[in-house]
Amino acid sequence: GCVIDGEVEGSIISKGVYIGKGAKIKNCIIMQDTKIGANCNLSYAIIDKDVTIQDNRSLMGFETYPIYISKQTII
Repeated sequence: GCVIDGEVEGSIISKGVYIGKGAKIKNCIIMQDTKIGANCNLSYAIIDKDVTIQDNRSLMGFETYPIYISKQTII
């Protein structure tokens, strides 16, 4: 039930996730019903349920300290 128009590498994607065109997701955990816009760049991020990440955003954590985005956040 996901739509993935971008690139996903080494990540866990839950149901109902939308990843926009040109987005690059690496080493992330994306929870259900999250929408990631076009040309986004996410690395070492944990994204909770119902989050919206608008087009052209970058979120980067580290392997030892991933970034966490809480439920129903709009970035």
